[in-house]
Amino acid sequence: MRKEAAVLLLLILFTLATSIAFIFFQREPQRERIVVGTIQGGISTLDIIEGKADWIRVMRFDKPLDLAQALSKGEVDIAVITSEMYAKFAIKDKNLKIIAADMFQNQAIVGVGDLNELRGRKLGATTASGTYAMFISYAKLSGLSLDDVKVVDAPPLQLAQALERGDLDAVLCWEPLASRLIAKGYKYVDFSGLSRKYVGGDVVMLVWVAREEVLTRSELRELLRLRSDAAARWESDYPSVLRKLYDLNDDEISVLLSRVKVIRGKIRDYEEGIVAAWRLALMGGYLEEDERSIEQLRERAFWEG
Repeated sequence: MRKEAAVLLLLILFTLATSIAFIFFQREPQRERIVVGTIQGGISTLDIIEGKADWIRVMRFDKPLDLAQALSKGEVDIAVITSEMYAKFAIKDKNLKIIAADMFQNQAIVGVGDLNELRGRKLGATTASGTYAMFISYAKLSGLSLDDVKVVDAPPLQLAQALERGDLDAVLCWEPLASRLIAKGYKYVDFSGLSRKYVGGDVVMLVWVAREEVLTRSELRELLRLRSDAAARWESDYPSVLRKLYDLNDDEISVLLSRVKVIRGKIRDYEEGIVAAWRLALMGGYLEEDERSIEQLRERAFWEG
């Protein structure tokens, strides 16, 4: 009897161990965390993705330099940044690849209805930004001399407050701040309109970029699928995000959704729009390199995935 009981006990233990092992190996493997960085105070499809998966961590930086350092140190795996900011980093850091195009230019000059209206007037701008360099390029292409414009440098929120006080005639800004002001009735000039007029097409403002060592990870493809889904659900899902993250009201949300064009296609479909942003940044002085550097960057910038 003792022998039979021992055999029965061993059989039970074996069955239990086998069941536990089966359950363990059938479980979905735990995903390795991916850290995605972006600049504070700007919109993107990342806003919709945030919180959708516990293996995605979002970090928001106040200064582009801080994000650049985090990327170079490996503290951030992926970043959602402007096309020209990518070029500024990637011309010197060959470890960075563009993995997705996110959004066309959403900047605006709020307070005037035409670039020529800026002559002899005060324009508020964050002059260290790529957006200001874009403005310089569009001004050159339109024939507007910057000598005729009084530029006041300050962070975006301070500029908006100065415009509403009447201390400035116009401000250069991006979303969601642009739609806050436009919803109040200010005249404005869209960068998207300027790009179609002077470049001949839409210029890509935002891109997703990744460090080279992230490109082989399975999580990357899942993240890109989430980005694609977020772009497809932009109009249905983003209003609630705008209320939560940026405290926008219905009028402001309506303006923003009417202005912003989110990209849903593959990177190569928008390559010319990305390179156009680099060329505008070069013309505006944001990039210190030359056209040859731009062409060299084009050859290695885009992840084929």
